[in-house]
Amino acid sequence: MTRIILALTLILSADLASAASCSVAGTAYDPAGKPLRDAVVRLYSPQTGHSSYAVTDGSAAFRLDADGSGDTYRVDLLSHATVVTGSHIPTRSILGMTAEFGCRGSERQDVRALTD
Repeated sequence: MTRIILALTLILSADLASAASCSVAGTAYDPAGKPLRDAVVRLYSPQTGHSSYAVTDGSAAFRLDADGSGDTYRVDLLSHATVVTGSHIPTRSILGMTAEFGCRGSERQDVRALTD
């Protein structure tokens, strides 16, 4: 009896791990369509509030891995960190974002800044 329970647990764990894998790759652009190097992008799940971050490389490309906790995701292009007057906490603004998408396996999502 113990062997059957252990086998079922291992199968369920493997299925959950494969469902949780998702990677998102893309390119960040400024409002004129030029690639943005060293830009901060965030993969955000509206359902869970979970975020992961990356910085674009010399070609303005990025790659992020989702934890599989949300049904849909969004890629945000973030501003450089600034400190609000009277605070010591750096904050970032959303300069651009993709539409929400379901992430199953690998996704390609490009994000463009809406303003300078």
